[in-house]
Amino acid sequence: MKKEKRWIIPAVIIIVILLAVASYVGYYFYAFSQLSIAGMGVDQITDFNLKGFSFSGHIAIMNPNFISVSIQGIEYNVVFEPTEQVLTKGVLEARKLPAKEVTKIPFQKTVNWAPALSMVIQLVASEEPLNIVLAGNVFVTENIHLPFVYKVDVREYFVKHVEQQKEEVIESAVEKIEERYGKTVGAIAEHLAGYFT
Repeated sequence: MKKEKRWIIPAVIIIVILLAVASYVGYYFYAFSQLSIAGMGVDQITDFNLKGFSFSGHIAIMNPNFISVSIQGIEYNVVFEPTEQVLTKGVLEARKLPAKEVTKIPFQKTVNWAPALSMVIQLVASEEPLNIVLAGNVFVTENIHLPFVYKVDVREYFVKHVEQQKEEVIESAVEKIEERYGKTVGAIAEHLAGYFT
């Protein structure tokens, strides 16, 4: 009778191990569905000019689970909203998200974009927002995606750039007038240019 019951203990241990592994695997796949976008932001826009601009930002992903999980990657488009033109695309690599944490994933991109000067003037003169839209997906698995959309108004950068360009043109014109006609005429030209700005 003792020999007959010896198989029970190993069988119970194997069943318990299989249940534990199955539970872990089940919870692991459940954990994917619990991930969420906790926030997103563009932290800095630099080198803004008529040839393009650079920006850096972050996307924050919340993992509320008791285990760490990995995402397959992030893909996004940068779109100029007034014209719906896709300016560039970006890809961020796979990453592990620690348990019970919000993970900030940084990104940076340089956008080569040369809009027509007439369009820049028209956009600066309008009252509409000049949004750059970051839209994309966090690929958790092949079937689970976390979509995101983030808008940032770049009007202040446009206006600042146009003002800077205008000042440079006026300064250059006044210098050329001073070289050709003298400082007195240059001062008059600079004064008159003030009426046109």
